Amino acid sequence: MSLLCLGFIPPTDGQTAETTTLDEMVVTATRFPAKRSTIPTQITTISREEIAESHATSIPDLLRGQAGLHVVDITGNSRYFNVDLRGFGETSGYNTLVLVDGRRINQADLSGVDWLQIPLARVEKIEIIRGGSAGALYGDNATGGVVNIITRSGGQESGREIQFEAGSHGLATTRMHLDETHNDLSYALSAGFKNLDGFRDNSDLEARDTGLKLRYQAHDALALNLSAGYQTDTSRLPSAIKESDLAKGINRKATTTPNQSAEVTDYHIQITPELRLSEHAQFTMDLSKRNRDQLFNPFNFRSEIDSWMLAPRLRIDRAWGGINDQVTVGLDYQDVEARIGSDDLGKESLGIYAHNELRLSPQWTWTQAFRHDRAEFQFAAYQPDRVHRNEQSYSTGIAYEPDASNRLHVNFSRSFRFPLLDEFFVFDTTTFMVNVNTAIRPQQAQEWQTGWRHTWNPTLKGEINLFRVVTRDEIYYDLMAGVNTNLNGTVTRDGLELQMEKQFESWSLTGYTTWTKAEIDSGTYAGKRMPGVAGFKGGGTLRYFPWEQQTWELDGRYIGSRPYISDFANGYGEQAGYWLLDASVRHQWSNTTGWLKVNNLTGREYAEFGGLSFGFPPERGWFASPGRTFLVGVTSHF
Repeated sequence: MSLLCLGFIPPTDGQTAETTTLDEMVVTATRFPAKRSTIPTQITTISREEIAESHATSIPDLLRGQAGLHVVDITGNSRYFNVDLRGFGETSGYNTLVLVDGRRINQADLSGVDWLQIPLARVEKIEIIRGGSAGALYGDNATGGVVNIITRSGGQESGREIQFEAGSHGLATTRMHLDETHNDLSYALSAGFKNLDGFRDNSDLEARDTGLKLRYQAHDALALNLSAGYQTDTSRLPSAIKESDLAKGINRKATTTPNQSAEVTDYHIQITPELRLSEHAQFTMDLSKRNRDQLFNPFNFRSEIDSWMLAPRLRIDRAWGGINDQVTVGLDYQDVEARIGSDDLGKESLGIYAHNELRLSPQWTWTQAFRHDRAEFQFAAYQPDRVHRNEQSYSTGIAYEPDASNRLHVNFSRSFRFPLLDEFFVFDTTTFMVNVNTAIRPQQAQEWQTGWRHTWNPTLKGEINLFRVVTRDEIYYDLMAGVNTNLNGTVTRDGLELQMEKQFESWSLTGYTTWTKAEIDSGTYAGKRMPGVAGFKGGGTLRYFPWEQQTWELDGRYIGSRPYISDFANGYGEQAGYWLLDASVRHQWSNTTGWLKVNNLTGREYAEFGGLSFGFPPERGWFASPGRTFLVGVTSHF
């Protein structure tokens, strides 16, 4: 977990440096545009300008220093990531909901989120909601929080952009972006290519993608939106290096799986009409289709998932007795057909929700939300061939803004996670057959959170947030039993997050520190720490602006020690913590910007991901992370 390390953009001519306004508009918290100051939960936005300043090469790379997130590059070649909100460790990918333009991209199986399908260059803005309060609007997978990625669209002025990057280990990236506006029609078109030889043996990556976003203002009250994307990539799959491998003299860059690879083809299309019914009523509907095909070699194992989603919603604004009342109602329908290997599986779900925001006064806002979900899981050729699950989630909170310098919030919520399709399967050692485990239950969580944000003056601000999450029936993989099941005890996650930002005339300094205690309270593993969750994380960024066109940056971060993945008994010690330093310089010439970045400045040897291997007895293994790497890039606008 971490805190937001806010970027600082030096003032241009005629401007003064100001702190970000709390009345910034956000869409994720209510599913319609709303003022950030009225949202009774911790929410962060990352703008296009901050993305450009970051020199990040992917969305997970960008999120590393953000509030409440712990990012792990599993294989070390920027292909597979865990993005953790609220300290869920190895199951973080199933407890953090990821949206692209409001469209759910979490898969119905254990493959989770594919971050490669959303190139950073196509992103306009990212909104992050921490904690389960968003579960009352989005349902499944939102226990840890929600990350909504809003892609670029056509602007008021036409623009063209081309970007080139090159770096260590054969990194070569080319990207193009075009946006045009003609009267009532605007569109954005992008395409890109990425090649990486990889830090380790058998860790090559080659990826291509294209994207389109179109908006047509058919009438003052009607707009039609369309977005589509296509991505294909081939990635090599290096293995974890186990203790026994190191004892044989195998080095950290080697692999024991030289022939393994994965090929992915993924495309989607989404249509979203927006209709203003009256001055006080709006209607929006998302209709989307996605197809994802994966082939794993040399096993010739194929997985294909086809998803349809429909999400209509209505917002009504009214005033009574001096109170502004905003009501949102909607539903989410999803139909998933999956063929995994030789198995035909499916999931059909329906969620109905309502959200109410009461603006009691200019300072006080009270919100409440409720959602009911029903899901049917389908298993052709198995018994039973269908399993049904029902769950509810809710949230209530108060936001108080006494003046422009202070904002306080308190929130209580209940959220859930359904089992994934793969998690229902269990191998029967007596019959040597795979059966459907009807005993596995949905995971449930309750969360309390409160926070205070204060601005002392235009150059100094800070924030403190506290939370407690208590989960019951948490779903996990029992390595010793070889089955996905529910923990037979509750888990409590307590957290404290602090951040400060100070801006000076020619430099700025930001810092953050996060403390997290994730402990199993009862049951078999009572008193044990949750695997993969660091108790402490901290860092900061120093930026220096020698003149308007140039920025120098030094970024440091520390990740504390944590139990190994799958080690719920805490019997294998802890994976070592690590600290890293990155440095970069950025210069702008007219319409062209160039940069040089050095990651892991000191060349430290470390591993972001470590866990227990399959087999008996299990042993520790690591995916080594890269040493010192260099990145040079240039972007031109014309």
